[in-house]
Amino acid sequence: MNLYISGSNRKQNCYRILNDLKTEKDKLISLADKSIGYCLGCSACVNDVEGFCVIEDDMQEIYEDIMKSDKIIIATPVYMNHITGILKNVIDRFNPFCNNEELLQDKTFYIIAIGQMSEIENNEIANDIKQYFERISEFLGFKSVFLRYLTSGDIKSVDDITKTYNNYNEIIKELKVEIEGELYA
Repeated sequence: MNLYISGSNRKQNCYRILNDLKTEKDKLISLADKSIGYCLGCSACVNDVEGFCVIEDDMQEIYEDIMKSDKIIIATPVYMNHITGILKNVIDRFNPFCNNEELLQDKTFYIIAIGQMSEIENNEIANDIKQYFERISEFLGFKSVFLRYLTSGDIKSVDDITKTYNNYNEIIKELKVEIEGELYA
């Protein structure tokens, strides 16, 4: 099973792309539907890796889904030149994984970023997001692959990425190949 996580506060482009990528056996989570608290910095997870976190919220389900998955595919809109706050909350709650690198060592995280400016205009932002996940992967022990930065287009078409890309279906096929290989394209 692959786990698809939409890091958007809305169910628009990120959700659509992930839904178009996933297969029947995969799971898609929209963070817009989840209640995820902030990391308390209490370090309770240091003493109880099995329980992950003392905060009882929807993050417990995400921990379980990550552990069941080999590949985690994340799509995030670009807010304030970076990932969304709700996705950052999830990543902050990865602290339990810091104490046991074996938990994520066989996992690959794939990242797709979506913003309003063109791919060329947002090259620096895409690179910053790529480096952010690479740094996290270094100390958490997972593999990080930045798949692509996509533009959602101008404000009139921002909620429907298929209006921006005439070759949207080809992009989905390319992403599937990068995630699963030729067999799934």
